[in-house]
Amino acid sequence: MNPPQITLKLLVFFHFVLTVWASQNGFLGLSYVYMNLFVLSLGVWSIVHHESAEPVFMFLICHVFSILQDIILLGINEPRGYNAYEQGGRIDQTTRNEYRFSLGMSIVNLIIKPVTAFLVYRIYRERGGSYGDFTIPGVGNLPSFNIGGSPSHGPYENIDTPPTAPAPTDEEQAYNQPYNSQEKH
Repeated sequence: MNPPQITLKLLVFFHFVLTVWASQNGFLGLSYVYMNLFVLSLGVWSIVHHESAEPVFMFLICHVFSILQDIILLGINEPRGYNAYEQGGRIDQTTRNEYRFSLGMSIVNLIIKPVTAFLVYRIYRERGGSYGDFTIPGVGNLPSFNIGGSPSHGPYENIDTPPTAPAPTDEEQAYNQPYNSQEKH
């Protein structure tokens, strides 16, 4: 088994465990669970189709989106959870500790996600994906960062090298030949 496949399996498993621990108390709501399990299912899809770069690309895009979504869900639900579990008068210590553990695991999951997004991007590059695949439909050529590849060829020509003329077509070659008056049509 090649190292990128093992790395991807470890990343998916690690985030699965952290998602289960973070959703143990339930203060984050079902949207946290559904979103993270959907992203992890894309990770499983990229493990199963180990030859294709497309599943890894989808996993990467949704994984990056889940970072933003986790920030939003923590910002909305953490104050509500704090009021319910930390300031609630009739909450026992076990439930309070469960809330703290779930909050800690969701924060750890959020902190580690950018690192795993970088690792998933490297796996995407190893499977043949390129930065040029990140395009927005309907938008023309966007400037791209060419990391480790050949220089990008845009609409501008390099002034250091002379321009190359395209090869003439058969019709152009016949048109450019000298006229011979002795040929009959």
